[in-house]
Amino acid sequence: MEWLQGGPFLEVSFLLQLKEDKMNTIKDIIKKLFDSNIKIQIVNSNIDEIIGNFEKGYLYDKEEPLSRKHSLFLNLYVNLTRKRKAVLYIEKVSSNSILVDFWFYGSEFDAIEWNQIGVKEEEYIDFVNFLIELFKIYEFKVGGIMYENDVTDFFDLDDIFPNEGYRFENISPDFLQKQRSSTPISVVWNQQYGTFKDIPYRIMKISDNGIIVLIEDLETASL
Repeated sequence: MEWLQGGPFLEVSFLLQLKEDKMNTIKDIIKKLFDSNIKIQIVNSNIDEIIGNFEKGYLYDKEEPLSRKHSLFLNLYVNLTRKRKAVLYIEKVSSNSILVDFWFYGSEFDAIEWNQIGVKEEEYIDFVNFLIELFKIYEFKVGGIMYENDVTDFFDLDDIFPNEGYRFENISPDFLQKQRSSTPISVVWNQQYGTFKDIPYRIMKISDNGIIVLIEDLETASL
């Protein structure tokens, strides 16, 4: 049985730069999960095997024998206001960028048959706080919260991964002014890579370099 079933899925994702070999990068990403003030529990027992398979990758295009896809899935529990099942999906999307994506069951209704709790309107702020916490740990370039989509949507590309169109440097602050396939609930941006101009959303500073853009009208008293 799959760890998460049904849908829709609420995704909390971010983009990291790949600065060293894939194996060390993935190990570091996973290790830092335990630095979070939000308790995260990995359910899988074969983590070393999963990381090894990520390193080796697999052929995804028979006509391109040198093309290899590097991705992994980990089953988690994440303790927000309530303890939730989650899936952590990590993929190398270009030669210098890594997508890190947490999937949560995002229906407003509980799925008791799968032991999955839904998301109440007042609980969206929990995911915003989770994204902020992740930024404090990883200091990524850009992060976002969306339904059935992730931050690679900000590149405005339709190409599958891996693709050099998704290079780390190819995303700039003007992505919020472009038409996208889905509208994010919130976005975190690292201002070391530029600043937003003339966007019609509320912005809050969350660190020396980080800001959060609140696109949906959320109660922010607990931020």
